[in-house]
Amino acid sequence: MRQVAPPAAALAAAAVLLAAAADPTVPGSVPVASIRVRAFDFAGGRTAPVKLAYRTLGAPHRGSDGQVDNAVVLLHGTGRSGADFLGPQAAMLFGPGAPLDLRSTYVVIPDAIGMGGSTKPSDGLGVNFPHYDYADIVGGVRATLASLKVTRVRAVLGVSMGAMVGWTWAEAFPSEIGTLVAMGAWPTAVTGRNLLWRLAARDALLASPLPGGAGARAAAAITMVGNVPPALLAKAAPDAATAQALLDARAAAAGEPVDLAFALDAVRTYAPQTKLGQVAAKVVELNFADDVLYPPADAPPLPAGFTRITVPASTATSGHATLGSPAVWLPFVAPALTAALAR
Repeated sequence: MRQVAPPAAALAAAAVLLAAAADPTVPGSVPVASIRVRAFDFAGGRTAPVKLAYRTLGAPHRGSDGQVDNAVVLLHGTGRSGADFLGPQAAMLFGPGAPLDLRSTYVVIPDAIGMGGSTKPSDGLGVNFPHYDYADIVGGVRATLASLKVTRVRAVLGVSMGAMVGWTWAEAFPSEIGTLVAMGAWPTAVTGRNLLWRLAARDALLASPLPGGAGARAAAAITMVGNVPPALLAKAAPDAATAQALLDARAAAAGEPVDLAFALDAVRTYAPQTKLGQVAAKVVELNFADDVLYPPADAPPLPAGFTRITVPASTATSGHATLGSPAVWLPFVAPALTAALAR
């Protein structure tokens, strides 16, 4: 495992990326497409029809063998969707000169099974929906790519759950990924605080599944207590009235409780540590020094050849939530993405 010190020019590079954010050539929203799989085989043994939603940016390029050779896949976090990679930050990722410059890169952004525009419990089956896991999400991503005639991707960039899905994919199908950038996760089973908050939030949502109701408020509180650094939590909830308003707002924005409950439950089978030797991709793992879910002092060792980056705590970081601030983390992983896309 190769430890990488933060680049001295990281803040300067972030300033350059921020300057690109106003580029009008990069869309802030992208139409959602979808495919339908009549009989999707879930890892738990059930088979069901599913819709798999996705977005694409840029155009595919085919090499001399006729295969798409410029694809990159972005994987979102728990209960989220591919829209998280768009909006105001899009130009930092996709604008001219950015690491995923759309003039040469074909970007595929799937919505995971159970989330976003893909088939999810609230579409009808509710708690009878198949209890999917990350292997099922990988299966959905691969089915989406197959429909686009993509058999190998230059890079996968995953955040939080997306990083865990990336690890799962890289182990199960090592020839399909050139570079894996896994951010906000470790390639080990989730335990302790990181597991308990997920289970507690899941149970609260299932016990009171009314959107915006008591279960959603309890899950919002559990999630913040489990994820947010104590100093930031104290600032976010300095008194009872502010705390209540914060919970109400988070619960109202959370969507269908059953969908999030199933998304949280999907972590139950995640245990990649025994198969890391099967990963053939170049690997960059990135976490944040102030992330209480993945504290650097407890980080498990990585195999030789993998790169670990720890972003130091600063006024620009906010623990796990820093994943939503590409101006902070992108300078650290841009070299790996650029190298992955070099022809």
